[in-house]
Amino acid sequence: MDTKGTILIAVVAVLFLGALAVDRFYLTGFKPQFNALEQERIVTANQLASAKIVYENLDHVRDLVFQNMEFPRQNDTVSPESACFDFFTECANDLKLKIVSLAPIPPISNGRITASGYDLELEGDFFKFGELCAKVENSRRLMSIESFNVAPAEGTGPDSLHHQGIKAALRVVTYRVLKGAGA
Repeated sequence: MDTKGTILIAVVAVLFLGALAVDRFYLTGFKPQFNALEQERIVTANQLASAKIVYENLDHVRDLVFQNMEFPRQNDTVSPESACFDFFTECANDLKLKIVSLAPIPPISNGRITASGYDLELEGDFFKFGELCAKVENSRRLMSIESFNVAPAEGTGPDSLHHQGIKAALRVVTYRVLKGAGA
């Protein structure tokens, strides 16, 4: 082997040992700083996710206020009755439930709160009816299911394992709050 090759191998070995020394002694001092930065990144990411959730919840609350409160001189582009009818028909269509009837009952006012009720009769799958109840609970309108009655649909019974057809009659009440001058 010639001297140039030996010198080249020696230089590569010295460079390798130097890089190894830098990695072991110099860069290892940065490891705690890298770990601290990673922890800060995780905390910041979690705070951003929390802030997004709070923002979405506040947006939902704002929508609830505007959809369930009557302000003086407020001109609704869609009446509350139409909004409820649209909500029920959209939910029934999405869940493949058949609306047999949807009848409003006269509103009842008690101070600043007006309760508008609807008698709703549907037919369809038992589990889809449960999903409808969940949609009512999570709607952007203040609604409550005051009462309901569920019975097997015609042609279904305990012997029918694969078909959970039901007829459901329920009374749903929505509430509207009048924003008064003294409130």
